[in-house]
Amino acid sequence: MPEQYKVHPKGLYFVTLTVVGGIDVFTRYEYCDLLIDNINYCIEHKRLRVYEYAIMPSQLSMIVGVAEGSLPKVLRDFKSYSARNMLRAIAEHPQEGRKEWLLRLFQFFAHRYQHNAEHHFWQFGNHLVDLEKSSVRQPELPSPLKNLLKTKMVDDPEHYIYCSAHPLQRVKLSRSGEE
Repeated sequence: MPEQYKVHPKGLYFVTLTVVGGIDVFTRYEYCDLLIDNINYCIEHKRLRVYEYAIMPSQLSMIVGVAEGSLPKVLRDFKSYSARNMLRAIAEHPQEGRKEWLLRLFQFFAHRYQHNAEHHFWQFGNHLVDLEKSSVRQPELPSPLKNLLKTKMVDDPEHYIYCSAHPLQRVKLSRSGEE
């Protein structure tokens, strides 16, 4: 396997997880809160370390590592578990006006890419950038908070509750230098 695709156990990575088709699912606070619960579950039970994150309408960006184990396996488990929870939440949400449309789209992507699943939520693969071996200069390193500013979702990340900069955010963040 080429060096650029290897995931090192103690590495620090910028990861972007995107909903299939760029579907804007995370526009309801209930879905964002559910995603945060899933992140916290992986922090507590899968030894995921999250240093920075931002939930945008169709994606989740994070700076992450793992205390032990395999980051790709943790992300696989997170995507599987969160997809099931998200699809159930959409199907059961009493005020979801886009319910039929959303479920039909997730079904379309399942038939297009998997053929053995009823619905498909997250795009395949994980876009991982090794922050310790990145060829990008330090001020230009990828950051979930910079993405919020670049997409003009907010003027100041501290004003957006679904990111690590907000004072009341609920993800159990790790601090730099923690082992």
